Amino acid sequence: MIRRLSSVSLEFVKLLRDTSATTAAEFALVVPVFILLTFGTISIGIAFSAITQMHFAAEKAARCLAVDVGGNCPDVNAYAKSYYSGPGMTSLTFASQTGTCGPADKPGKKVVGSGTYQFITGFRSTALNLSASACYPVI
Repeated sequence: MIRRLSSVSLEFVKLLRDTSATTAAEFALVVPVFILLTFGTISIGIAFSAITQMHFAAEKAARCLAVDVGGNCPDVNAYAKSYYSGPGMTSLTFASQTGTCGPADKPGKKVVGSGTYQFITGFRSTALNLSASACYPVI
């Protein structure tokens, strides 16, 4: 027994076989993922740059505290910020931490920096709290 398809069923089968808009549909599915990966990769690279610059500034401030005996490093926050040249961060602060770091026979000066970086993925922004610390032995 041969069964005939109704006109509605025939139109549905034709619609399923139609491939004229396949490229547009695939493009619409791939573009959001591509944008997320592209902006995410760029933003991660910038965040790593911020961390590297924070470490550099903390190292310079710790060295200044440990080596300078003349008192030319009174404001650790301003001194470290003068060496920070990374991307813009909110609430970027550097402070000398009390206590010592390093071995007991050669204690050092420790500087800790922290700040918030806005991680942008292309669709939304997320705040990342970044921190860096450095210890320099007292000479």
